[in-house]
Amino acid sequence: MRSLLTAVFVFMLGNLIAQNRYTVQITASDQPPTFFTKKFGYNVHAKDSVQARRDALTLLQKIRSFGYAGASIDSIKGDSLHTYIYMYIGDRFESMALSNGNVDERLLGDAGVKNAVLSGKPVPVSVALQVKERLLQQCENSGYPFATVRLDSFTRQGSSLAAKVFLDKRELIRYDTLRILGKTRTKNVFLRNYLGIKTSKPYDEANVKRINQRLADLQFVEIIQPRDVEFLNSKAKVNVFLKDKKASQFDFLLGFLPGSSGQKLLITGDAHLHLYSMFGMGEEFSLQWQKLQPKTQTLNAKIVYPYLIGLPLGVNVTFDLYKRDTTYVDINGDYGIQYQLAGSNYLKASLKQKITIVTNVDTNYIIANHTLPQNLDISSNDFALEFFLQKLDYKFNPTSGFDLTIGASAGVRVIKKNNNITQLFDELNGRYFSYLYDTVRLKVFEFSAGLNIEKYWRLAPRHTIKTAIDGKYHYAPQIYQNEEYRLGGINSLRGFDDQSIFTPYYLMGDFEYRFLLSKNSYISAFFNAAMVKNAPDRNGTFDYPFGFGVSGAIETKAGIFGISYAMGRQLGNPVTFKSGKIHFGYINYF
Repeated sequence: MRSLLTAVFVFMLGNLIAQNRYTVQITASDQPPTFFTKKFGYNVHAKDSVQARRDALTLLQKIRSFGYAGASIDSIKGDSLHTYIYMYIGDRFESMALSNGNVDERLLGDAGVKNAVLSGKPVPVSVALQVKERLLQQCENSGYPFATVRLDSFTRQGSSLAAKVFLDKRELIRYDTLRILGKTRTKNVFLRNYLGIKTSKPYDEANVKRINQRLADLQFVEIIQPRDVEFLNSKAKVNVFLKDKKASQFDFLLGFLPGSSGQKLLITGDAHLHLYSMFGMGEEFSLQWQKLQPKTQTLNAKIVYPYLIGLPLGVNVTFDLYKRDTTYVDINGDYGIQYQLAGSNYLKASLKQKITIVTNVDTNYIIANHTLPQNLDISSNDFALEFFLQKLDYKFNPTSGFDLTIGASAGVRVIKKNNNITQLFDELNGRYFSYLYDTVRLKVFEFSAGLNIEKYWRLAPRHTIKTAIDGKYHYAPQIYQNEEYRLGGINSLRGFDDQSIFTPYYLMGDFEYRFLLSKNSYISAFFNAAMVKNAPDRNGTFDYPFGFGVSGAIETKAGIFGISYAMGRQLGNPVTFKSGKIHFGYINYF
């Protein structure tokens, strides 16, 4: 009996709730009820009267976009359970001729609607409504977030409608302050520059809407709650809610590659320390050590300080030291000033310096061939420009978006005479080999250019395709081996020994499918290929090496662990499993 009473009570309660659902009824004074059941259906239930009014305005915009430009809401009535909305629809027109009511012509030009308003020629009704929206957006992004735009003074012109465009800007709003609420060491001066929130600058609605995304792009802070804006006395106060998060990282990579010259296994190593915003100004410090080949090591350092004394100008300096077994040492410096654009984007101008010191001259090669060796002592000074643009949904493991780096440099290269060559005696010709330097131009012009673009295509919530194109070109009258680009390895052309392919220019493509296990974890399958120029002793022909394999990254409380297995083919050699490259990686955030 008790169960029966309970069921009856639940049934009656359900009916009562159903009866008390908020209902909406829309009526047009000049159209039959079927007008709202065909093209312009609407939801007859709403959460409350506010939702009912919002839905009615959305419906009105839709009706106008179909050519009923004179449509309007005459009145709205209601009670605690119902909202009654009365509309006037009017005639349907295919086009409308616009004219200027009171809008400044400069504003029309800035909004890109000057021709549509001033030409006097009829435009589709949908275009006329877009004119309103563009003018409104232009005002919102120029300090007038409360502006209103309306079409008025309607007249009929044959089969078209004519109307004037009127604008009420209302008060000019300027930024007041940016408040950071939450526990973070991030400095206010950094965020003001990064977000483009500067005191007394006109309010920009589009910029404010991008704040949450830009904050999400920062590695070292986490959003507690969405930003909000307070308007008071013609001022806008922007509030952001942040806390620090672990962003600095230490990672290392171990590679297990088939050995050569009797060595069964070659173990390579890559250790990287990357510090982010330790002083709250968005600065970066990076130090990386690599051992990629026997007796070959690399040391890279980078310092980025994006905003000096509160200006969008910063420093971007890199230093590279490359020791090629016992043959030569490369010392590279890139000393740049960068202009910070929106978000992480920048334009950089720098001085690039390179010094190559040959430590072990192949004298037997010189004596046998009476020519200079493939590696020479070189110094160069180049002026460089670089542009970086990034639009990713999530920087660490993106599913959509792209990033682009494009740059070029030009300068002078000087070949320095090596004492081990100039003091080597040529017994065949009875003189010193210093004469070999007379056959080359010691001082020449050089030029380099590079392009790297990565694009992510989101197929489904857990499925993403990554595509990438990377290319570099180096021009000089003669290019020596120690000037060439070095390809191969987990961070370059996968499936090959690290930095084992030398070429003066290349074009490389990458295709990778990723299945996301979590925000920072995935498994993938990839294919990459390149076009490279072979060494001079192969008649300068081109080769097309390619590699393929699988990889994965798993996030744990201790950090992110990664593994990759890749095979490759070069110079027509067959692909074999025993030549596969295995890499293990680990990233720890602190």
